[in-house]
Amino acid sequence: MSIDSLSLISFRNHNSNYFEFSKGVTVIWGENGSGKTSVLEAIHLLTSGKSFKTNKKTQLIKENKKNALLKAVFSKKKVKNIIAAQVEKNNSKIKVNGKQVTNRKDLIGKNNVVVLSPEEQPITKGAPLQRRQFIDKMFSVSNKKYINSLQEFNRALRQRNAVLQNIRENKEKANQLPSWNNLLSDKAEKLWGERVYYIKEFKNLFHSTVEQYDKTLDIKVLDTIQEKKKGEILEILNKREKNDIISGRTSYGPHKDDISFFWEGKNLRDYGSQGEHKLTLFLLKVSEMLFLKKHTGLYPILLLDDLFAKLDLERSKKIVAMLSLFSDEESKRAQTIITTTDILNVENSGLLEKYDNSKTIKLQR
Repeated sequence: MSIDSLSLISFRNHNSNYFEFSKGVTVIWGENGSGKTSVLEAIHLLTSGKSFKTNKKTQLIKENKKNALLKAVFSKKKVKNIIAAQVEKNNSKIKVNGKQVTNRKDLIGKNNVVVLSPEEQPITKGAPLQRRQFIDKMFSVSNKKYINSLQEFNRALRQRNAVLQNIRENKEKANQLPSWNNLLSDKAEKLWGERVYYIKEFKNLFHSTVEQYDKTLDIKVLDTIQEKKKGEILEILNKREKNDIISGRTSYGPHKDDISFFWEGKNLRDYGSQGEHKLTLFLLKVSEMLFLKKHTGLYPILLLDDLFAKLDLERSKKIVAMLSLFSDEESKRAQTIITTTDILNVENSGLLEKYDNSKTIKLQR
């Protein structure tokens, strides 16, 4: 799987730009503000329907312009697909080969990407929600059944929470709650069953990735995810009814799951350095890439924003050695697009030497 070309009109600070990418590695470099990250953001938008930087569409449109236009050509098993997007202040339209996509869910899995950027740091530094979103996105891309289970659970959760709030405000009677407890426990059992299966697989893959990077490195993933049967879930929901009514929120279920990262026995979130967070996130993203390769049969496109910042030369060289290992039937290497402010960092890391098919693109402010 790869992206061949990308055209941008009035997107972020790009007036009109056209890019062609190497099947191997493409390094986009230039000063801050030259639009490097925007190229990755545009690719992500065309493959998932949203930016990884913002939910505000007005920020995506160049100042004093009415809309932004994006178009890319993707290759998948020798088949070309053209994806185009028109972003307006209050709306956006995406077309695949001229046919409009009405639901963002329909884009998932068509052209997969994995993004490593500063905006992803909440995965290791932030609240449990960010970590759940990370695994949920990965598992959803791997299997449409998972995203259906996730959406059904979230819908039931919103409905139960609305009933709880209405009961608290005396708009509904408490005897309405048992039917919602029953529905939620059914959807929770289904989601937990799938999440437990996938998280076990992902943890094993991550620990293998860490060992491959450096056998002496001690990074572990722990989680609170446990498979529960419907009867167990229903019993707990019934016991917590009074407290849930007081708070107006459901206090038990898959929406409370969390995963944690430990570096040499210490919680990374509380004690990790900038470099340790950056390296752990990189290894998580490599593991995500390998997870998607296993379940979809193709490597996703790897988008690495400012990869070598806050990493010493030794770690940078180990990262390059790891990246050079990945190959598939379509190309000698999994396609990788990297941004940097300092091309010398990339050259010193040996990245370009590891790839037979590489390209550099310099952007000006």
